[in-house]
Amino acid sequence: MTSLKVDTENLHITIDVETLTRVRKFWRENDFTLGIELLDAQHMWLIALVFHLEVLLKQPGEESLKQIEGVLNEALRYAQTHFTAEEMLLTEYRFPAEANHAAQHHAFRSSLNNLLGAPDRGGADHAAKLSKFLHNWLIQHIKKEDMAYRDFLRQNNIDANAYYQRLIAAGSEFALSEPQLRLHAEISERNEIIPGIHNEVLLEVRRMWKSFSIRLYVPLIDMQHLWLIKMVVELEQALKVNYEQRLTQLTDLLPDVKQYVVEHFAAEEYMMDALEYPVREGHKKQHTTFVATVNSHDAEYATRTRHGASVLVHDLKEWLLSHIVIEDAKFAKLCREKQAQAMQVSKQLIQEKKVQFRKVQILLYQYIVDRQN
Repeated sequence: MTSLKVDTENLHITIDVETLTRVRKFWRENDFTLGIELLDAQHMWLIALVFHLEVLLKQPGEESLKQIEGVLNEALRYAQTHFTAEEMLLTEYRFPAEANHAAQHHAFRSSLNNLLGAPDRGGADHAAKLSKFLHNWLIQHIKKEDMAYRDFLRQNNIDANAYYQRLIAAGSEFALSEPQLRLHAEISERNEIIPGIHNEVLLEVRRMWKSFSIRLYVPLIDMQHLWLIKMVVELEQALKVNYEQRLTQLTDLLPDVKQYVVEHFAAEEYMMDALEYPVREGHKKQHTTFVATVNSHDAEYATRTRHGASVLVHDLKEWLLSHIVIEDAKFAKLCREKQAQAMQVSKQLIQEKKVQFRKVQILLYQYIVDRQN
């Protein structure tokens, strides 16, 4: 990561490497990603400005005061641009809590106007109050209000990226500047938390893992479940965003998912036999039925249509979640009761290369589990 020079008509600053590193760490630790590139980039820009403002506040002198004023004006101006972009999107797709979200924006502007009109305005202490206000408000608003409309858009299969692409192509004010594009690339695209897994995919896997209480406390099985969920999330996202452009990825990835399901079933059934799971035959039949169901969609999937792929992805996701949460949880109870034996069987599976894990799979498991404890 290198420093970010911003040289526009209204702003002349250089955001140093240390500050950008803080922004990236702050972004990741708070799971701010919406998956809507324009809004994510706008949030990153506002956060970077606030962090740079905090640096300037520690540097006394007339030059710093001039820069502070410039950064504050840019942050306030750009916040309004961001609010407009959000409100247009929520109106377009009839977000149920649209009025409340707009009211939050109005409350922000009112609070800000009160701060700007304070008797001590113009000094470093006043700027510090503004910086703290911006910092706290951004965190609370993104984490609560913005995540609510993100979930609404996902549940309704609404492609917000395509919406903004149309607006920008028509000449709207939302086109990102070169520094904003660079900042977005540094934080989200070229700096994955786990190399090889897009941050948006990682955050969705983490959300599902937590929401559905999927962990079984059998490391080998949990690692396989996480990888399956990650693959299905990637498939689902390929369907929702730029489907035609990502059709090749979808076509290549789905057979890998199906093959991995079979490998996972084999490992799970091996453990069931070794631990003498009383109802393992019924569990195995569910595996067989699911494989047959997925294979029955092959002809439709081969048409390479969105519908054919969508049906398969839906079946994979729904079955995996229901099966893990209900049926696998029963087997996990036995594994905990026979913990020493279960660990020995896991080691045997790995030693005999019946199960193999790549480094990225281990990193994914560590990342998710570490944040659940």
